[in-house]
Amino acid sequence: MTLLALKISHMNTVMVTGQKFKLDFDDAYQYVVAETFNLSIVSFDSHFDTTPRGKSSPQDVLDA
Repeated sequence: MTLLALKISHMNTVMVTGQKFKLDFDDAYQYVVAETFNLSIVSFDSHFDTTPRGKSSPQDVLDA
């Protein structure tokens, strides 16, 4: 497991992303981390379904 964090310079992107996709702060932060590090989002949270990046459910990952 690796801990990833954004730089202070990314906080504006987090705020803009949250407003654009109607995500709360923690979802917007996770979305920007995924964008920054080219990662997939794995979550039960349906808020990511309305974003271009989308998400996979934990079951999707287990089934793959």
